[in-house]
Amino acid sequence: MKSIAAIDLIDNQVVRLVKGKLEDKTVYSNDPIETAKKWESEGADGLHLVDLDAALNTGKNNTDLILKIIEAVNIPIQIAGGIRTINTVNKFLEKKKFINVVLGTMAFKEPEIIKKMTRKKLCRIIIAVDHYNEDIMISGWKEFSGMKLFEAIKLYQEVGINNFLLTNINKDGTLEGPDINTIVKINSIFKNINIICSGGISDITDIIRLRNTNCYAVILGKALYDKKITINQVQKVI
Repeated sequence: MKSIAAIDLIDNQVVRLVKGKLEDKTVYSNDPIETAKKWESEGADGLHLVDLDAALNTGKNNTDLILKIIEAVNIPIQIAGGIRTINTVNKFLEKKKFINVVLGTMAFKEPEIIKKMTRKKLCRIIIAVDHYNEDIMISGWKEFSGMKLFEAIKLYQEVGINNFLLTNINKDGTLEGPDINTIVKINSIFKNINIICSGGISDITDIIRLRNTNCYAVILGKALYDKKITINQVQKVI
């Protein structure tokens, strides 16, 4: 299992939200590039960069900052948040070979675009299955996509995508523990699938529980920033 450090961005700051709500925002750093370098130096296997301004339609974006972070580190990066055009996808994918792009709203509003992608490009796409009671939510978690969790995974695995970012919205930013039952259920139904788990991690015990589900990777967010776990501790048990 891989450890991926989250860097959520609003107005060029590193923040964490609770259940995606702007009113529940905590600012952790005014220097996202240094934060990225810090997680790289501590041994993270990758970074998860989220442009929350773009995702939540605040009227701003952090694209230039994300491009600077890409140049500043040498570990794999997955980019998420408000990526809603094929031009944006291509702009990120052409930067470096170790960049992957996370698609949520675009994937569920314009699935035909995904279906037309080349096999080479599909390997670098991660579908965000952000769910609330198994309803896939899009547009900054404000809108029901019309699809259920397992239906969505089946659809995109048939298209040729095997990487899925699973976020239980009820767990996000809560430190209440990961959604173990859903991961186990997904792995029992779908084969050759990579589940990246996000949301609810509170301590090293949660990491061990996730490892035992054959989860592909874990996103480290609030627990990492609140110093409830360290990347070194995580690396020792995964």
